[in-house]
Parts: sequence; structure tokens; C-alpha cells
Amino acid sequence: MHNMIIEDERYGGQPDFNYDVIDENQHVHVSHERRSELYEFIQTHHQIRDIQTHSQLQADLVEHLWQKHRAN
Repeated sequence: MHNMIIEDERYGGQPDFNYDVIDENQHVHVSHERRSELYEFIQTHHQIRDIQTHSQLQADLVEHLWQKHRAN
């Protein structure tokens, strides 16, 4: 029974692989503005990747877990 072949039925028929037709109604707006959220994310990412910050965050997490489990 486990050797049965299962057909892909998610398309309900033959899938459409015609990539020559492009929907002209699709408009994509690309922003070239500097977004503060993205800049802050990148800055935070670089801080976490810093070995000293990483080690401090790791030590803080271990201390937090020890305090949490000692209380129980």
C-alpha cells in the first residue's frame, strides 16, 4: 500500500506553463527611499553580529534562564 503512486491533483487539470503571456495590469512600485525601519534593522543586525555583543547577549540569556528555573 505504501508503494502507491499519488498524482498531483492541486491544479485540477493540466497546469498552465505558458510564460509568454504577461499580465500588463501588474504594476510594481519600487521605492528607493531610505526607510528608518530598515536602517535600524541593519544596524541592530550588525550589533548582534559583533562578537562582544553576541557574547554579552548569550551570557544574559543564560543568567535569565538560571534565575527563572531557580525560582521554580
